[in-house]
Amino acid sequence: MTVFDKYSEIFIHRTKELIEKEDLTNNPEYREVLKNQLLGSSGPKRITRKMTPTDIIFSKLFAGFTEIYNSYYSLLDIEVYLHRFPYHKTRVSKTRYLAYHMENYLNEVYILKVRLISYCTIVDRLYRKDQYLKDLKKTMKSLSDIVQKSLKGVIDARGTHVHSTRFTDENLDRLTTLELINHGPNKIPLMKTLYDSAYRNTRKDYSVTIKRKN
Repeated sequence: MTVFDKYSEIFIHRTKELIEKEDLTNNPEYREVLKNQLLGSSGPKRITRKMTPTDIIFSKLFAGFTEIYNSYYSLLDIEVYLHRFPYHKTRVSKTRYLAYHMENYLNEVYILKVRLISYCTIVDRLYRKDQYLKDLKKTMKSLSDIVQKSLKGVIDARGTHVHSTRFTDENLDRLTTLELINHGPNKIPLMKTLYDSAYRNTRKDYSVTIKRKN
């Protein structure tokens, strides 16, 4: 089990504890809120009672972690998307499909970076009165620096394509050219063979790269 999985288990276990300790029979407000959240019903989705300091800390840590969790698994999902092209017989091209997911990958890494750094800030603020604040601040600063440095290459690539051009590289440019040549009913067999080969190789390269970065 990874550290990420262990941290997830902490929240899952604590959430179950909080639900189990509530007296649903004698607490209609909590019962109503729980029903609305789980079933997507209209009505209040928050309890109006005053939250304890422990409740506040848990809710903020859990909310921040949920955002990180979603970003992390979005990056893993893209590994799966690249291995499959589910849009045969539609106008979505294989080349644009690859480009879309590569652009989306860069955006998701940027979102993850923002959420990780924000989480460090949240932890820092929540424990500002803790006796170990000095050591904690040092740890949070170190973690923020690690996030900045480890994701710098991807973030720089994302900044370039967002602010000047769409994501592309030599392989994608080649695919785009071959795809244009193959457009229409009268396809040239050699060009189609070249395109199919280039597509397989590019998709494999992207998949390997993303898996390594993940």
